Amino acid sequence: MLVAIGIDIVSVARFEGLLSRYGERLLKRLFPEGVEYCLKKRPGELAGCLAARFALKEAAVKAYSQAGVAVGLSAVRVIGGGREIRLSVEGAPAHLRPVFSISHEREFAVAVVNLVELRRC
Repeated sequence: MLVAIGIDIVSVARFEGLLSRYGERLLKRLFPEGVEYCLKKRPGELAGCLAARFALKEAAVKAYSQAGVAVGLSAVRVIGGGREIRLSVEGAPAHLRPVFSISHEREFAVAVVNLVELRRC
């Protein structure tokens, strides 16, 4: 059963500006789980990949908040990449499963997180 939805959109240009201004500090603060997948991208694609991951984190926080679960941005981890991307949320109830989609183009990155309640047998 669908419990909550969170969505976020991020300007890739704004994220690129933050990346050039704060560099490694920004990566360590926003992505302590690592960004190896994005670092393998071509230089022009790095900001879009990171912006999409950030949008996913924000969308997850919004979805959990809508479900009445207080989750901070630092508790949300985006692991892996491509078709193997996973979302891990520290302190999230086990009966809520995040189902998500992310995308990015030249100007914007977007993410949607649906929280689905797992059936109890």
